[in-house]
Order: sequence, then C-alpha cells, then structure tokens
Amino acid sequence: MSYRDILLYLDDGKSNHERTTTVLQMAASQGARVTAVTLNTIVPPGIRVKDPTVRSVMAKEAAEERIAAFIALAKEYKIESDSRTISEKTAVAVKKVAQFARNFDLVVLRQANPASPHASMQQELGEQVLLLSGRPVFFMPYIGAHRVPCRKAMIAYDGTPSVTRAVHDALPILKEIDEISILVVRTEVKKVAKGEVLADHLVEHLQHHGVNVSLKRVYAGTSDVAVVIENAIAENDIDLLVMGGYGTPSLQQKIFGGVTKTLLSSMLVPVIMSH
Repeated sequence: MSYRDILLYLDDGKSNHERTTTVLQMAASQGARVTAVTLNTIVPPGIRVKDPTVRSVMAKEAAEERIAAFIALAKEYKIESDSRTISEKTAVAVKKVAQFARNFDLVVLRQANPASPHASMQQELGEQVLLLSGRPVFFMPYIGAHRVPCRKAMIAYDGTPSVTRAVHDALPILKEIDEISILVVRTEVKKVAKGEVLADHLVEHLQHHGVNVSLKRVYAGTSDVAVVIENAIAENDIDLLVMGGYGTPSLQQKIFGGVTKTLLSSMLVPVIMSH
C-alpha cells in the first residue's frame, strides 16, 4: 500500500517552496505522481492597486509563477507531475478544489496563517477539502515543516470513525516512521471511553502492518484535551500528528469541534487528518 497520486495546493504564501520540496520527497519514497492546484484569482499580499482589471492580471501572473516554480522543482526531483489552475471566484473555487481532490490518495494543504489577508479563505479551503473530498489531508504548519521525513508520530485516538479512517489513510507514511505512539486522553476518572477499549486492538492491528507502535493513556484532569495533546507532542519530540477531523457543515455552528479547531490553529507539527 502506497500513495500513487498526491495533490498539492499552492497558495499565496512564502512556504510554497518548502511545502513543494517536502511533497516531492514524499512522492519519491512512495513512487507517486504530484499534481499542483492553485487559484488564479488571489491577489498577492502587499498589492495596493485598486483597479480590478490590473488586480486580475496580477493574480493570474502570480498563479502562473507558482505553477512554473512547481514544475521546475518536480523536474529537478525527477517526479512525474501535473498541474491545474482554477479560475472561479473564491467561494466556488474552494468547492472545486475539494471536488478535484476526490481522485487523489492524499491532499497537502497549508495551515491558515492568521497574518495573511487570505487567512479566512485558507481556513475555509482546509475545512471544505477535509469535509467534502473524502480524502486524507496532510496539513503543514505555515511556520514550516520542521523534520520531514518524520521520524516520531503520535495518533490522538478516541475510537471514533474519523480517527480510525485517519490512521488507515496515513498507513503509507506510518510504515516509514521509526516510532509511533497512540495517545488516549481520559476526561473522566470512572467512565471508560470507547477509545480506551479499542486502543489495545489498534496496537495489535498496526503491529500486523509492521508498524512500531506503543500505547499511552493519560488523564486530562482540569486541562483541555487539546492542551494535553500539545504537551505530549512537545514532551515526546513528536514531528507528526494523526487525528480525526470532527464536525459537520452548518450555518448555526462552527465546522470543526473544539479539539480539532485548537490543534489546527496552533499547529506546531504537520497533521494528517481524515473525516
């Protein structure tokens, strides 16, 4: 089992080069083709021109430059590549990216940078791709990829279908990682959560896949679950987190639940997430 088709989203940020090289390295180890997708309606940051025609031309030129840089790097790494540019306005374009992503093994996106003028669009893109594509998403921090390829991974496990799917979607990467820990966070002293019951079976299952894995249970106490997970990442020098993506699209509620939203906004390491 390996990834054969990876989709990489190129945005307006400065981290495109690092994210592209990371994905190309991943593709080399997996024997995969990489397809880059970008929007040609995003005006580069810092542009103060108000004329809509000029802004449109500048946005298209920026998109062409992103694709050209990607193609050049793919050739340098000798990776089979393809590209696609989406021209619709933001709301429609975001959904088109999510739909386009359905025919790939893995989608690589960047965490939204709160300092970017396009932060809300980037966040919406991540949410829509995760919820509507049916594919696993590899979110990379906007501050950088840190250690890639990853060597120590953590699975934030609660026994839900979302995290189960994320673990199995991440298997091609997990098989290449030296050390993997499953973290089960208890929120109640007396009640045994379903994640605790199923975690031992997950250890055995992953070992059958040749994955080196251990299990750790912790009690959250008065701490927020997301904080417990973040502390475990820092204390154990983790460089990849695997977790489920929770929530449903609704006009009355946030798309993501508290733990997912917190970990995506304060992301310190890459996260593989499925819904």
